[in-house]
Amino acid sequence: GTPSLAARKADLAKLKKAVRARLPEFEQTLNADFEGRSAKETAILEGMALVQGINYLSRNLKAWMRPQKRHVEMHFQPARSRVVYQPLGVVGLMSPWNFPVGLSLMPLATAIAAGNRVMVKMSEYTPHFSALFAQLAARYFKPEDVCVVTGDADVAQAFSALPFDHLLFTGSTAVGRHVMRAASANLIPVTLELGGKSPA
Repeated sequence: GTPSLAARKADLAKLKKAVRARLPEFEQTLNADFEGRSAKETAILEGMALVQGINYLSRNLKAWMRPQKRHVEMHFQPARSRVVYQPLGVVGLMSPWNFPVGLSLMPLATAIAAGNRVMVKMSEYTPHFSALFAQLAARYFKPEDVCVVTGDADVAQAFSALPFDHLLFTGSTAVGRHVMRAASANLIPVTLELGGKSPA
């Protein structure tokens, strides 16, 4: 079923609470994964930006969920028309290694705000953070709502072939081609952010 506004806001609040509580651990695990990454870089570019993004989603969610009226042509009168925004279902997220907090948790927050269930495939190049994030997701969310998958390229290949309702991938153009090819077998809509180029 479609989660209510209250349920979505509660999930966003849980995610924000988890990020704030575990930010020092994020800094430590990313320092280990990158073999030297500034804690301030993680805190400012990833943690702070993520918390601000979740606040923005929470503030605007009620307005975004509200049905919108649309004009009806005269020959269809007295009919009425409106757009009712609904979740897609299960969204798959494939996150990159370079900014794993922001580029996995912000799409996760956005998908939760839209009322979807989410499966996240973490990069095998950030094993310490991926393990921490999997633990965090299991603690704060039901496995049917948020599920974190870890593993190598073979796992990623199998993940991209799952019959999601939408699939998001951030990474290289070469891998993006493989992801799109795998998703096309199930006619899955795909959003690709390739080589640092924003699709929007």
